[in-house]
Amino acid sequence: MYIPEWVLIIGIIILYWIYTNSRKNGVSQQPDSIEGIEGNVVFLKSRIFGLEHFDSPHFLDYQNASDVMEVNYFRLKQRFIHTPEKVLEIARDWKRYVEALGDLKYARLMLDVDWSDDIYDKTGERMKEPTIAKEEIEKKFKDLLGKDWQEIPPDYFKRIDTAKLKGKKKDEETPDYWKTFYMGELLKKNMTDMCRHSEIS
Repeated sequence: MYIPEWVLIIGIIILYWIYTNSRKNGVSQQPDSIEGIEGNVVFLKSRIFGLEHFDSPHFLDYQNASDVMEVNYFRLKQRFIHTPEKVLEIARDWKRYVEALGDLKYARLMLDVDWSDDIYDKTGERMKEPTIAKEEIEKKFKDLLGKDWQEIPPDYFKRIDTAKLKGKKKDEETPDYWKTFYMGELLKKNMTDMCRHSEIS
């Protein structure tokens, strides 16, 4: 079904306004309890990832990062369960991480509605702080978990490098080559996990 470009642009603007307005209206304020923080995270994730991804591999990267970091968060929560102050600190980091993913996603969405000459410079500025926040929280969780850290899946650009497609034009017969490679990597990982499970059993 064809959707006019102006409809998509208006939709993106409305979604961006809803997201930023929800943060200003207290959704992103620091609650005093772990349950309150986790409730805010659920709300934020529904706002960020409950929307159409516009078939973008970058948005799928953010979804994947969120899914994996959630596992790392729950593992840390259990590890420090007898140290409430530490769990609260980790929960706040987890919430900041999800906020950073939301900021990164909407910075990319703005590429479709901001037609100014310096759009890429402005997008770079919009993405700078959330990118650093994302990386620093990942480093912190990794240091705390050690060998139990679950790696974030490679992003779009790393997948392109691995597939040796960097600098090459898309094959006209396979316009969604990034999906093909990504699904292949997931299948390979799942098969490896199944084999390991069989050996353990």
